Amino acid sequence: MFFGNGVSEPFIGLLETHPPLPDRIRVFDPNFDGKFPYVRYDGLDQAPAENSRPSRAPMPNLFGTVVGGAILASDDDEGPPVIKTRHVLPNVGNPTPLHLEYAEKLRDSLPDNVKAAAREPLDSAALIFALLLSADEKDRAAQITEISKRFSTEVSDKAVALFPDVSAIATHAHLPVINIALGALKQLSAGDYQKFSQTMQWLIESDGKIELFEFVLQKIVLRNLDSQFNGPKKTVVQFYTIKPLVTDCAVVLSALANVGSDDGAEIEKAFETGAPYLRAPDGMDLNLLPKENCGVSEIDAALSRLAQAVPIIKKNLIEACIHVVGADGVIVESEAELLRAISDTLDCPMPPFVAAS
Repeated sequence: MFFGNGVSEPFIGLLETHPPLPDRIRVFDPNFDGKFPYVRYDGLDQAPAENSRPSRAPMPNLFGTVVGGAILASDDDEGPPVIKTRHVLPNVGNPTPLHLEYAEKLRDSLPDNVKAAAREPLDSAALIFALLLSADEKDRAAQITEISKRFSTEVSDKAVALFPDVSAIATHAHLPVINIALGALKQLSAGDYQKFSQTMQWLIESDGKIELFEFVLQKIVLRNLDSQFNGPKKTVVQFYTIKPLVTDCAVVLSALANVGSDDGAEIEKAFETGAPYLRAPDGMDLNLLPKENCGVSEIDAALSRLAQAVPIIKKNLIEACIHVVGADGVIVESEAELLRAISDTLDCPMPPFVAAS
């Protein structure tokens, strides 16, 4: 939980679960003037020079309305779906009739077979498996056989039945399908959950590589379910300054910059736009990494360490990530998916984003 607001108001609303800090302080001290002294998390009490701090101008409205787990494609049918700044609604995280209308339309647009599956525990497991099945017929047949061995024939048969409908669903609806299935998955028995998580892991690794969507899917599912079935994991704070985490931050920011573009100049611009928001002390060696040095395995390792940082480091990192993906004014689906996985891992779950039509 973050108490101070180092991020612009529209975004911090996603993280807040309590009234603003000044309001809480005034409960105990009615005369509190709402002002806070500047304190550096690295122990330095002196505020940095103004020209060394990132601009505190309002952050651009990068995200659209928050609705039950969806990324709405742009009106442009050419190219990948994007979130455009001009489509963004101002009050992120505040449900309105527009949010509810969109959620209802999205749900209604899903095939009946998918909606029905998302209401039953074992069928929801099959639905997740269907999302992970290979497009190659031969590889898919081998995966189905393994699902029947690892889980059950009924679940593998259901995955086969769901695959055509899942394949026909637009890419931007995949995350909503996962979110819809989570409620039913929480009703699995402990034994079925273990089989489910192990089978999911096998499916993700069965082709010898982990795609970005697979990485995001696993992060979202495990974060929402693992503590329920395996008990909550207490995170022990190990890092109180950013210095030992600079390389990990570079991995995360570089990954986001590389996901958003193949153009070297744009990748560098995105990285440099976000890096100052880490608020790292001057002289820290924070450099853009090549794509091959920030794959999903490197991201996973970096996030495991960053999850052990104090909240202010996590919050600054998320703000830096937002500026990286928003440097060019749009957020493509792959950027939004990775950003959500990063936020989930840092215990700051971020709802997916929707552009207003």
